[in-house]
This record gives sequence, C-alpha cells and structure tokens, in this order.
Amino acid sequence: MGESDKNSKSSNELAQDRNKLAKLRNELAESRTLQAAERMYAAWIRTGFTIAGAGWTLGTALRDSESQNVTLLLGGALIILGLMCFVYAWFGFKAVFDYLRESSVLQGEKEYPFTMNLTTVTILSVTLFIIFVVAFGLLIF
Repeated sequence: MGESDKNSKSSNELAQDRNKLAKLRNELAESRTLQAAERMYAAWIRTGFTIAGAGWTLGTALRDSESQNVTLLLGGALIILGLMCFVYAWFGFKAVFDYLRESSVLQGEKEYPFTMNLTTVTILSVTLFIIFVVAFGLLIF
C-alpha cells in the first residue's frame, strides 16, 4: 500500500496538481497584498483626519486670540497637510492595485476582480478631500 499508492499518479497529473497549488498560493498572496494596501490606506486616512482635525480645532479655538493670523496660518497648514495625506493614501493604494492588476493580466488571467475596492477608495478620498477643502475655506473666512 505504501510505494504503489504514491506512484499511482502520473507525472503529468502531479505537475497539474503543482500548478493548481502554485496558482492558489499566488491568488492568496495577491489577496494579502491587497488587504495590506487597504490597511495602509486606512492608516493614512486616520493620520490625515487627525492632522486636519487638529488644524481645524486649533484654528477655531484660538480664532479670537491676539495671534489670530499665526493661529489661522498654522491651522490652515495642518488642514492642507491632512489633505495631502488623503491624496498620498489614494496614490499609494492605486499603485498597489495597478501592480496587482498588471501582474494578473501578465499571467493570462481575467480582469482583476477587486475593481470595487478602487472605486470605493476613490469615492471616499474625493469626498474627504472636498469636506476638508470646505472646512479650510470656513476657517479662513
């Protein structure tokens, strides 16, 4: 039962099994990479919120102080830095997404299945950007 069972598969069948296993490992690695990109995107969005929120708070809380111009300048700079974090997060996610999509196409596979992720990330980034641009405008005027 030992040696004859091991050799019951032909070398062609074993090669097909190895190819299926390699393809599965590749798909799982792509999934992990995309999930890591999503976590990094979320971290940059949190950082942008924190920085822009600190700028908004600083600008509004100290609006009537003696150093109003410095406070508004510092608050505005922090909001702009938060906006830059949103943009950086989007470009970082898109770079990973494009890399994964290109590597899948090069391997002869069909279109990359996670297009919804890029759409959601884009809508979220644009919405946050617009909200904080409006907040910056309200802070200045």
